[in-house]
Amino acid sequence: MPDFRPVSDDDVGAFRSMVSYAFTPTRGPTDPDEVDEDDFPAPWQVGRRYGLYDDSDDLITVCKHVDFDVHVRGDTHAMHGLSAVASPPEHRRQGYVGEMLRESLAASRDDGVYLSALWPFKRSFYGQYGWATCNRMVRHELPPERLAFARDATDGEFVRLSEDDWERMDAVHDADGADLDLTVDRTEEWWQKRILSGWEDDPFVYGWERDGDLDAYLTYTVESSEDTGTLQVRDWACADHDALLAVLAFLADHDSQVDEVAFWTGEDADVLDVLPGLEDATAELALGPMVRLVDVPPALEALSYPAAAAADLVLDVTDPLADWNDDTYRLTVEDGRATADRTDADADAELGVGALSQLAVGYRSADELATVGELDADDEALDALASLFPERATLLRENF
Repeated sequence: MPDFRPVSDDDVGAFRSMVSYAFTPTRGPTDPDEVDEDDFPAPWQVGRRYGLYDDSDDLITVCKHVDFDVHVRGDTHAMHGLSAVASPPEHRRQGYVGEMLRESLAASRDDGVYLSALWPFKRSFYGQYGWATCNRMVRHELPPERLAFARDATDGEFVRLSEDDWERMDAVHDADGADLDLTVDRTEEWWQKRILSGWEDDPFVYGWERDGDLDAYLTYTVESSEDTGTLQVRDWACADHDALLAVLAFLADHDSQVDEVAFWTGEDADVLDVLPGLEDATAELALGPMVRLVDVPPALEALSYPAAAAADLVLDVTDPLADWNDDTYRLTVEDGRATADRTDADADAELGVGALSQLAVGYRSADELATVGELDADDEALDALASLFPERATLLRENF
């Protein structure tokens, strides 16, 4: 039987070789003995390496757990970002990745972490294992001169920022995401190694100060070729509308250097609403990362519920990967808190763990899930679920 465990120091080269070939196949397989851990960029250093070993104690597939906390329904919860899932060609189509994913969830469960998220290479692949989309995002592309209207809209000034400014940036990030669920509670390490450092080149970092206070920031890179240049915003946050206009003006002032600027927002952001002309702008809606509950009872009990909501429901939950979740639960909610116990009672509602995960984080409503056939419940149970799990604006925008 394959053995899932942390990757040893001796196998770091093999781990890196598998990940390199999986995500940059043009490089071809690399020699594990030529991998130097000290040469890895800062973003690579975040997280814990795991692997599935065969009977000969050789790695056959690998992954990484990236630890962070996210905001869900008014509280902060630990989440494992599942990353660097890779398997070499000789070990594919043998069920190893599925086995590793199950063991990965078991390890998260042992750690007391009941939320898992990932960025899928293929949504249907991870959907079959119980992960489900948790937010949508919009990519905006437009000529910088289209933003010239914002130049005279605000006062204040832009200044260069350094890694020492991470706490000031963190305050802006938290203000920007105050009304969004699944925003990450960034640590100093996260700022230094994931936001202010790059995989190849570190981004440029600027902030906008108003009366001595930092109220906006952005990190970005500039890509150019013979025919075009693009300023790609990698991370940004604005404390209020005036701060947003200031950032747009900053982007406009690159009109002599690039042909377009590009940035991501949540689907509910108001950027398009402030643009006076849209004929040269494009906005592309895209699905974001995927999330799932690792352990159903503690996850449901850890959430906060609307104070006025009360319910006593029996949920039949199916889980294609984590057999410990595949069961029937009595969910009792009173005064904003819940208990979830296994039961043999008849179910009031039936749903998969992916749909339950979307309900839990607020990405989809009970009515929507029922409409598309992912939730089977009578009207009374549906109303109860709607009151327990109201929709929320969600945005997990971190890469991991």
